[in-house]
Formats: sequence, C-alpha cells, structure tokens
Amino acid sequence: MRLVKALVRKPSPKLENGLLTHMTRQGVDADLALAQWEAYGDILRDWAEVIEVEPAPHQADSVFIEDTAVVYGDTAVIAKPRFPSRQPETVAVEQTLREQGLKIKHLADWGYLEGGDILKYDGTIWAGLSTRTDLDGLDWLKRGLSAYEPTVVTVPMQHALNLKSAVSALPDGTFIAHPKAAPPESYFPGYRRALEPQGSRVLILDGETILMSETATETAAMLKAEGFNVITTAMTELEKCEGGVTSLSIRIRE
Repeated sequence: MRLVKALVRKPSPKLENGLLTHMTRQGVDADLALAQWEAYGDILRDWAEVIEVEPAPHQADSVFIEDTAVVYGDTAVIAKPRFPSRQPETVAVEQTLREQGLKIKHLADWGYLEGGDILKYDGTIWAGLSTRTDLDGLDWLKRGLSAYEPTVVTVPMQHALNLKSAVSALPDGTFIAHPKAAPPESYFPGYRRALEPQGSRVLILDGETILMSETATETAAMLKAEGFNVITTAMTELEKCEGGVTSLSIRIRE
C-alpha cells in the first residue's frame, strides 16, 4: 500500500526523562534529538504529506507518536497506554486523525494497547503481548477493526519494549529481526536476521525503498546487497530512549 500521509510530533525538551523498559538511562542531547527528528521528517516529506500534531512539551515520550493509535484502512483505533504518564498523549492525536477523515474507535477502559506492538502487512496483523499491551487491548483492537476481518497473530514479547522494537516488515513481505530481542521465527514468514539490534527497525517507504537507522551499517549493507533501496538517518538520541524510525510516525497508506 502506498504511503500517503504521516503524523509526527516534535520531541519534548524532557525527552531524556521518558519511560525505559530494557535500557539503562543515558544523557540525551535535546538539541540533537530535535535535529534528528527534523531530518527524519524531511525524508518522509519526499514520500508523503507530513502532518505535525500539536507538540506536548510536558509529555516526555510524546515524540513516539506511533504508540498512540493504530490506523487500518479508514479507521483509527485510539490506543490506551498502560502508563498514566503517556495516556494524555492520545488526545491531540485523536483530534488530528479525525481532521484527516478517519473513523475513530476506542478501547474499553480495562484494556491496554500501544501502537508499537502492532505490525501490519497485507491483511495480517501481528500483535505483540508485551509490558505495554495486554489481551484485553488486543481483543478490543480486533473489535474496532472487525469490518476488515484481518488475520491477527498474537506474538509473546519478552526481550524488547514492544513488537516493532524487535521485528519489522520489508517491502517483499519478509521480516527482519535481531536474534537478541526477537520473538520466535515461527511467527513470521520469510524471516531475516538483522546484524545489529537497530537493524530490526525498518520503515517501508515504497515497494523497494526502506528507511532505517544509520547505526545499523552492516544490516543496511546486507539489505542493499539483496536489492532494497536503503535510506539511513541518524537516530542516536531517540535510540537512547528506546525509539526508532517506526515509532516516530503514524503512517496512513492507501
């Protein structure tokens, strides 16, 4: 499906105070993080309309906008982050998605779900059960998307923040993950192994072009050798906060 729009959100000056699950806290250069986010947005503008959601300077994790909603077809299911500090992030995102003409669905109050646990490709949804997403959240996601009848594969997560921190899709329908954090290969067809942890985070731009972190030099070289058009960008400050190229946007495709 063609990428037509991408929602992004300016990083908070408090980014380094955001939640961490599997990493040790490091100092984050807020100015460099902003510059890296801007460069990321500039790349997306070559492929889609980029829409900036109102910044949330007091919400440390708000740059990781992918977690706030799941877009599928003309429907957006608004997520419910498990941590109360992240729940206010969804308000402005929901409003922006409404303005784009999407139908809005919500989870029940007792379910938890973050968009970073939802990996979609060609009518199938891989849904990560992680510290951020539970079975009730996934059940309500299925209800919200019932008109589409997607195939949903539930994937247990143990060694990564969320599913898309560990595995992502490639344009040819295969998947790439790093063995250190990945769920079992049996959940995914056509499984490739990334050579660096950051190499498991890939954003599809078109049928042959992908965006990934410039930190994953060996994985990028491997994918280039296999015929993909690979664009890389600096992600160092966002990666210190367990983020990456997928978590920084909500993509709308048609």
